[in-house]
Amino acid sequence: MFKGLQKGKWSRPTDKSAVYIEIAPGEKWGIRVTLIDDYAKVEAIDSPNKATYKAPDRYCTVIKPPTLWEKLRGITFEDKLMAAVDEKRRVAAEENSRSRSSLLD
Repeated sequence: MFKGLQKGKWSRPTDKSAVYIEIAPGEKWGIRVTLIDDYAKVEAIDSPNKATYKAPDRYCTVIKPPTLWEKLRGITFEDKLMAAVDEKRRVAAEENSRSRSSLLD
């Protein structure tokens, strides 16, 4: 579907949405990408089944279709989505590192 979203699992909970979840083996934190109609929600999550409502921007980003100005600059929906995915992967890695270090203390 999207390049860079092949390590995890895709599911189709409804006809109008698709959900991608990626949590590395042995890690607590990962990412969830929810594609709904013409927008996407990218989240850093600590459980595949846990819903996040009104999560801080650090953990959740809503990606909307590119504006006219973004289209003129050549920015696509996939570009915006993958930038958010990379950001949330970094957040998940930081949280995994933090939880490992707290176990060692």
